[in-house]
Amino acid sequence: MTDKQFVLTTMRDTGLARAQTLQAQAPDMTGTELYASEDYIPSFTAACEAMNMLEREAGFVCCSTAGRVVRLLQPYDSAIYNTQEPEDLPAQWGFVWSTDPDKALPFIAVSTSPYMTGDCCTYEGHVWRSGQDGNVWEPGSVGVKWEDLGEVPNG
Repeated sequence: MTDKQFVLTTMRDTGLARAQTLQAQAPDMTGTELYASEDYIPSFTAACEAMNMLEREAGFVCCSTAGRVVRLLQPYDSAIYNTQEPEDLPAQWGFVWSTDPDKALPFIAVSTSPYMTGDCCTYEGHVWRSGQDGNVWEPGSVGVKWEDLGEVPNG
């Protein structure tokens, strides 16, 4: 084995071990912690190609094509729903949000995955922080608490 092959094999094994550890810890991790470790979270597409979602346990995490970290709420037959993204299957997938404004993603209204106090999103060119729990209303809605953190960097 060449030095280069040894280094690549070691790095690949290290990354795999880190990803497996993350999956084991994921049920107890916050959205902020998961987004901070997103390099070790598989893409939804790769996860579906590797194994049917019927074979995965609730709590499994992956990243949707839109970059959102999602938790499997209930296993389902991904061979039947093979063209569906987690955003299309809110009964099967729970979205997690980050309190880190740098990890804010575009707002989506999902009643099964509301924003909690401190969770961040982007909306109409600005980064917003939820000021209340159970928030499923877009920033600027009447009677809803959102804090405008300013323009989206490089947006």
